[in-house]
Amino acid sequence: MPIVATTLDLRREHGLAGPAFWRFGRKDRQNLWEAIGNPRRDAARAHRAQDARRRQAREAAEREAQRPGCGDCGT
Repeated sequence: MPIVATTLDLRREHGLAGPAFWRFGRKDRQNLWEAIGNPRRDAARAHRAQDARRRQAREAAEREAQRPGCGDCGT
């Protein structure tokens, strides 16, 4: 469970959408939604990033396989 703190002055200045909250264990202030966190969203972002890395690696391998070889040495 995240522990989040703020002050009334920061809430008045930034509101909920601004960087008015500190989450214990983090250095910077964040908006409320980032400070609270969302494990499902974080897991989904990590999964999409992993899928993107796999897709990029597969596409790079496909491009490499389509490159013509050297007629003299075969590389």
